[in-house]
Amino acid sequence: MLCFLNMPIVGSVNTYTLAVLGVVCHFTKPLQIQNEPPNFAKKNQLCTNLQSVQNEFWFHVANQDEIPIFGVVDKDLDIPLLMQILQNLPTQKQELYISQIIFKNPDTIDFLRTFVGISDKRMYLELSYLFAKTKYLPTDSTNILGKPLYELDKHPLSYFKNLITGKDQNLAKTSIEIITKYLIDRQLLDILELFKKLQQSEIETIIDKLILPKEIQQAEAKRRGHGAEHKVANLLHQLGVSFVPSDRHLNPMSSNDPNVDIDTFEIIQKQKGKTYSFDLIVETHLHKPLAFLQGLIHTSDPGQYGVNKSDETVQVKRDLMKSNQKCNTQKQHWGLVDGVGFSENKKDTIDKMLSEFDCFVQLKSIYKAGLQLHKLGLVKLIAIRFDMNFYTQTEAQAMFDKYGSSDIQCIANNAIPQETEIKAGKAWLYV
Repeated sequence: MLCFLNMPIVGSVNTYTLAVLGVVCHFTKPLQIQNEPPNFAKKNQLCTNLQSVQNEFWFHVANQDEIPIFGVVDKDLDIPLLMQILQNLPTQKQELYISQIIFKNPDTIDFLRTFVGISDKRMYLELSYLFAKTKYLPTDSTNILGKPLYELDKHPLSYFKNLITGKDQNLAKTSIEIITKYLIDRQLLDILELFKKLQQSEIETIIDKLILPKEIQQAEAKRRGHGAEHKVANLLHQLGVSFVPSDRHLNPMSSNDPNVDIDTFEIIQKQKGKTYSFDLIVETHLHKPLAFLQGLIHTSDPGQYGVNKSDETVQVKRDLMKSNQKCNTQKQHWGLVDGVGFSENKKDTIDKMLSEFDCFVQLKSIYKAGLQLHKLGLVKLIAIRFDMNFYTQTEAQAMFDKYGSSDIQCIANNAIPQETEIKAGKAWLYV
């Protein structure tokens, strides 16, 4: 299997730092392919660097900005509300002023916490602790929520907002006091005093460059994972392959992940300790489960979660092999793995996983899914054309030798076949 190489292809931002009260704000060889005839004697001498799955992964790895975000993440803060708060900020009794703002509109709790750099989760966990440890009187045996002092339950921010608007006025008053003190202890007033000295355009720059990126990073990280899933599902849909959930190519967030029995790998309802969950399941022409896709996208340190999921990946493959042997099936374990975050802990995450997948794809090598489906007989590919602005001749050849088939034409030049073209990462598939 050699690629056809018929045509040569040639193909200060200043940063200012504002440090106030611990808050730092940042403002703002052309490719030559030799016109050589196919040389089968060279086949085994081609690019050996990509033979290792680890080398292949890091060659194709996507930076954070290359991983698409599915949908829209709300990036707005109510600037007019902030300007109103700043305009009315008194020089005296500022704590009372903040408590009145919260009392009139409990939703401002979310608004105000962003200015002290506290995430939604961090705040609701810390408020859960504070409320659990607060008593009306020193002699009370329960906290202000009426719960034993030996318990600690987590509550979302909406729970604490509801306490403020509830019928228990004493609890509402105490809730406002706790939340107000929580925000002020984290220098909210100092931040507001600083903002009051700035022009609105300067405030908007700080919000846009410092506050919003931190506020939305968790939501963006989750949606990047869904964005990668959407790319895979859309490719499968274009290739005419059936999969579960059947609407993943339309909205990867619309359906729950499918679950399979850990012994038979047949789709069933989720049961703790008896099922595995996957992001997508590829089906045969008879709508039987064939390939189970596990998505793991990490743009930052995977942490213990990433280590645990990697361990689970190894166990999934073991159980799948047992199931195949027992049921005389040939089901496969696929992986959608990408992101520079894996570099934080290669040994305990990506290195142990790659060899467990029957097929793993990344955003840049998503075409591998099509090549694998061709081998499984689910699709009929005519050709693959590599993006020669990304690959060298030897790299494209190495990837085709590794994953292609003898009945697929490999193209590494500007010649475009007449068949239907499907963009798939750094290559085009033709059906």
